[in-house]
Amino acid sequence: MNTDSAKVPVVGNPYQFYSQIKGKIKIWPLMLLLISFFYCLPFGRYSVGGFDTDYRVYDLAILFVFGYYFANETVVKELLRLLRQKKLFTWWLKVLMILLVLSVFVSLFFGGYDFLLPRLIRLYRFLAYLSIPFLVLAVVRSRDQYIKLFNLLFFLISLVGVIAFLQGLNVLPNFWPEYWRAMYSENDAPVATLSPHHKHIGVVMLVGVCLGMGYFFLVRSVALKLIIVVLILIMFTVPLFAGTRTYMLGFAGVLPALLIIGRINLVVPLSVFLIMGWLAIGLGGEQVVEKVERKYEKRVASRIERFGYEGLYRERTVIYFDIVRALNEHPYLLVTGTGYQNIFAFIRANGAHNNFLQALMELGLAGLIVFIGFLVTFWRNIRKLMQAKDKGISIRAQYTWVAFCGILMTMFVGETFWGQAAMFTLAGQLSFLFALAVSPYYWLHRYQNKLNFF
Repeated sequence: MNTDSAKVPVVGNPYQFYSQIKGKIKIWPLMLLLISFFYCLPFGRYSVGGFDTDYRVYDLAILFVFGYYFANETVVKELLRLLRQKKLFTWWLKVLMILLVLSVFVSLFFGGYDFLLPRLIRLYRFLAYLSIPFLVLAVVRSRDQYIKLFNLLFFLISLVGVIAFLQGLNVLPNFWPEYWRAMYSENDAPVATLSPHHKHIGVVMLVGVCLGMGYFFLVRSVALKLIIVVLILIMFTVPLFAGTRTYMLGFAGVLPALLIIGRINLVVPLSVFLIMGWLAIGLGGEQVVEKVERKYEKRVASRIERFGYEGLYRERTVIYFDIVRALNEHPYLLVTGTGYQNIFAFIRANGAHNNFLQALMELGLAGLIVFIGFLVTFWRNIRKLMQAKDKGISIRAQYTWVAFCGILMTMFVGETFWGQAAMFTLAGQLSFLFALAVSPYYWLHRYQNKLNFF
């Protein structure tokens, strides 16, 4: 008989109840895994079967961390319980993972074996990213652990933001090897230690700006508020150095979300702090404006001048029309999909440049339904926490939801949450954020059902 529950103090408030639990499972491996997701630079390059690839620290971290926790009987029991839990967004991720594995056989049928090795490498990483929420929910079992991991996440986002900002001002060099920079030479952007593709850091900085606003309201110290405002300003500016239009589109979701949660009335005091932040940056301010103007001229104004406003979206619409044409010529793809990472067998592109079309093309209608089910269920999970009595939980839930609204907008023009090679660990970072933000909802569910963690 399990008698450990007698050791847990029972109080009326479930959030207070869980704040008193001291987790028996260490979270330092989760912290290590999260840190590895923010270091995408290659350790080395090797060739297998004529295919050149890199090995990275997060590949090793994934193996170590999953192995560490799978050896823990308590975690394994919790994972098995989570696999049966239909009220959490993880249920849809479980189904998505099954479809992805099955889709590899579809891709072999349509595309052959030529691309099998890189496809399997990408599948391994994507499945690992989709598994992160199960691990986070199974391991994070106290408010203290929740706060520590959230603080670490915001610190890491801020750190890569500062590094990329200094790169944008030419204070620091670009860390990526030349063979990678050549691939993205059209838009050589400051990306710190994230992937060389500008969209990765654009989405991460979007999340950082939103979480930063939450931390602004959480901290009491005026000095800390000033530091956070400067960090918000830096994170907002970095994607402008890259000229990423996807990042700006994200604010079409962020701004309405801010109105909904009722924080927009604080725009005036925030503006004052932003101005002070600019002053804190000092002489770099003029250089920042000049850099952003040059990038805007190259990425936006010049396109409008040559092609009209259509130039801002024409490279996307060409692909969308190709997808419609492919589905019209091969309607069976609505059932079978093209298979994972096999879109190029049917259209002239490696990706759909739209997360929903990506799911539809690779996994068919079933995959699209499952992907939307995951998004809708996460929306419901996080919305329940926004009204929590615990301010530390409710504020973090609110601004995670604000970030999620912005992420949803980016999905219409990119594969934000998918196993695309160019995005590297972005899906893993978002998976971690989603699971961590929802973890108190899981605690509440367990409390209401009179179950204990031990």
